[in-house]
Amino acid sequence: MNSIPVSATRPTTGIRIAQVVGLTSAAYLAGAIGSISWQSVPALLDAPAPLLAKQWKKIFDQGKVVAPPMAAISSAIFGYLAYREPTASSGFKLYTFAAIVVPSIIPYTIFLMSGINNKLQEKARSLANASLTDTAVESGVAQGETAHELLDKWATLNLGRSFLPLIGTLAAGWAIVDKFEVLGLGAVLKTGANRMG
Repeated sequence: MNSIPVSATRPTTGIRIAQVVGLTSAAYLAGAIGSISWQSVPALLDAPAPLLAKQWKKIFDQGKVVAPPMAAISSAIFGYLAYREPTASSGFKLYTFAAIVVPSIIPYTIFLMSGINNKLQEKARSLANASLTDTAVESGVAQGETAHELLDKWATLNLGRSFLPLIGTLAAGWAIVDKFEVLGLGAVLKTGANRMG
């Protein structure tokens, strides 16, 4: 009977938990941010401006409470996993990259989205007392400045933002699977006449 040599380093339970939590939180963040642009916004665009602004504000307020802490958790975990890797390894580089790219949603939001966020928040304030079904409330608004047009621009920027934690998830996932050649499954190949039993 010939055995196949099996080589793998089994991470500790703590490392496995960190890997799962880091990947899950970064992937959840990417999906949550992205789903707003490709699921929620199309529905919001069907609403009259006052309702659209009110609903966007609720989504925005919930997102700013959840997204930054989740990005920080993912970043801290990926930083910890990078610390556990030798500095010359690809795992160290990939975890470090993930630890940087996931929380970059925060500067992305500040530098690329704050202008449109402020405009949409002002829309929510100015339309707060309008009837939620008033379809003519923005009839005199300049082109490009209606709640619908602003939200459409916002959705594109938001979709771009979702790629940051997605890229971090992929980098960290690659760091995890890159370490393993074959898991210790006790694989054995039988040869000769006795291979069938």
